[in-house]
Amino acid sequence: MLYVIGNNGKEYKYSVMIRSFIIRTAAWIIVLCTVLLNLYAGDTAKVVLQELKRNALRSYNRGDVYQAIAYYDSCVRMDEDDLKSLNRLAMLYFSTRNYKEAARCFERLTDAASDDYKLAWYYYGIVSMNLEEYTGARERFTAFRKVWRKKHDPDQYRRMAAAYIESADWAIAHTQSSAAVTIHHLNADINGSHIQFSPSPVDQNTLLYGSLVTDDRHPGSGVRQVYVAEKKNEKWIHQELLAGPVNDPGIHTGNAVISDDGQRMYFTRSRKNWQNKEISEIYVSYKSEGNWQQPQKLLYPVNSENSTSTQPALGMNLRTGKDILYFVSDRRGTKGGLDIWYTEPEKDKTSWKEPKNLGRNINSLGNECCPFYDLYTRTLYFSSSGNNGYGGYDGFKATGSATRWTDAVNLGKPLNTSFDDLFFSILKNGREGFFTSNRPGSLSMDNGSCCDDIFYYHIDECTRIVSQGIVINSSNRDIYDELNTKYNLDLEYPEDSARLAEVPVKLYAVEKETGDEIFIMQTRTDDNGRYTFELETGKNYLILIRNYGFFDKRIRVSTEQMNCSDTMIIRPTGITYLPGITVRFNVYYEHDKYRLTPEARTAIDTTLLSLIDLFPNAVVEIGSHTDSTGTDEYNIRLSQRRSESVVKYLASKGIQESRLQAKGYGESVPVAPNSHPDGSDNPDGRQLNRRTELKIIGESNLFYEDE
Repeated sequence: MLYVIGNNGKEYKYSVMIRSFIIRTAAWIIVLCTVLLNLYAGDTAKVVLQELKRNALRSYNRGDVYQAIAYYDSCVRMDEDDLKSLNRLAMLYFSTRNYKEAARCFERLTDAASDDYKLAWYYYGIVSMNLEEYTGARERFTAFRKVWRKKHDPDQYRRMAAAYIESADWAIAHTQSSAAVTIHHLNADINGSHIQFSPSPVDQNTLLYGSLVTDDRHPGSGVRQVYVAEKKNEKWIHQELLAGPVNDPGIHTGNAVISDDGQRMYFTRSRKNWQNKEISEIYVSYKSEGNWQQPQKLLYPVNSENSTSTQPALGMNLRTGKDILYFVSDRRGTKGGLDIWYTEPEKDKTSWKEPKNLGRNINSLGNECCPFYDLYTRTLYFSSSGNNGYGGYDGFKATGSATRWTDAVNLGKPLNTSFDDLFFSILKNGREGFFTSNRPGSLSMDNGSCCDDIFYYHIDECTRIVSQGIVINSSNRDIYDELNTKYNLDLEYPEDSARLAEVPVKLYAVEKETGDEIFIMQTRTDDNGRYTFELETGKNYLILIRNYGFFDKRIRVSTEQMNCSDTMIIRPTGITYLPGITVRFNVYYEHDKYRLTPEARTAIDTTLLSLIDLFPNAVVEIGSHTDSTGTDEYNIRLSQRRSESVVKYLASKGIQESRLQAKGYGESVPVAPNSHPDGSDNPDGRQLNRRTELKIIGESNLFYEDE
């Protein structure tokens, strides 16, 4: 679960270092068995065959799958009617992604038409997809659905076969490359004959990735750890193991991702649980004084003894500024073998909310893995074996956050192939990134598709179009008149058509099929009233501009018929602009008290509530002040409590507490003298200073419910 997931949904983590030894041994076994078969007959041959099977099973139980393949291949050569050994050989070829040999074995099993091996049709269909034999794959899945009629089908083979038939039809209809992309296999300084996984860009010139730390004294052994690579002279160069306590020389570690501010690293470690099942768990390390600190395992419900949690990716809740942690798990509630889930920190920042499944737009009946989240475009990149694709795992992307997503879109050729294409990432420039694949060209020693290497890609065509707009004032003087009359504000009428700075402007992606609007980002106009967005090609968008006190201005734009040489100029948008204001009013308290009196509640009901209603999206500061009686520290505490009592009362009236901020100023901002020039007490001045003020200090951002 820590590294790469094969077609059968299990983790593929066998070392390639022992392959040359295994292959030589396998060849010797085959020769020996042939000699024995010629020397002995009858019962003696049966004894040899039984010994081969025992050795095959022992090798498999030790994890020596290539040795087991050699033994089972010898069994099949000795006895062509040994379908049990043939089936085991086929599944071992399947698990090691030797598609051609697996297809040969599954073909023999299906030709035998044995009721004991009906699943051979299913797996034959999968490897046919891997070999780009889509018409044949369709026929084999169709045949499987005819023979597999079990009422109880917990692994959903029939439903998965139907999904694969749809996928085969999709692959036939999408044979052409969908984008001009240059792909480079990273050099042998980074890619070895074993698996590389989880390339995670830190910046334009730094890359984290996982690889094997080998032990020359024990061939075939090793522990996966996190490495660092750097880009020098336009070439990616392997550097060294990541410094600090993240790597543990005795524990498989990988899937590292660093937060956008560079202060948190999430990663995965694997171990055996109480059932002796290998599971992965997510850890976090914080940076202090430039160094990564001792990792902390995330607590339940992120990590659980009964399921795996792996492959973290980081989004951000734009309302709270906290991480959204996406990860892969097989926990209860998963739609397929592995799904992508998300969680967020609780308010105490030490615990985590109950994880939620990303839903059907992302997760399928198959396996989903390898999430990467692009914060700028709010796009999730991931791999799937259950959505429409070319075979194996394909890369997909979807726009959104938490549980609201556009439909997942296949990245297309040449990024995807009929092999396993995993761990897609993209740099902030939107045109280059990394992925892993076992496609031809990867460094492997036997079947050519056993092992994953890291590839770099560069999109050679336009991907983003610049859009520019202007926000201007279209004043509504009735509101200004009402504010001036009711609250004595003396606001001046703004100039018509004046360009407005600091106006919030939001961008949404619009789903073509459903019309769903998925929030992407927010910006603000500059000093000249301008705003700019970079839009992806071939999409529909909604631009929303806050219109104070009125319906928001909604501008629909499309890039479907545009190219990169175009700049989208959006017509000037007029809004009713209201500046930030401060309203002073009297809220009376008993001497040295902070609880609201009945008179204070009346003042709030008649003054504050109606004013807040005029600014339905405003963030309001409730600031309280005292006279000069008492110490500075005491007055700060008293005024803070008075503000908090007002906030609590407003919340009881239905005002969202997130829009209200309590602030105690103590005696620091008087509006009148607390004493006369001769030093005598000024009770009227003290009364004026014992006040509460409302100040518009910003605007609340409207996000969907799960943010």
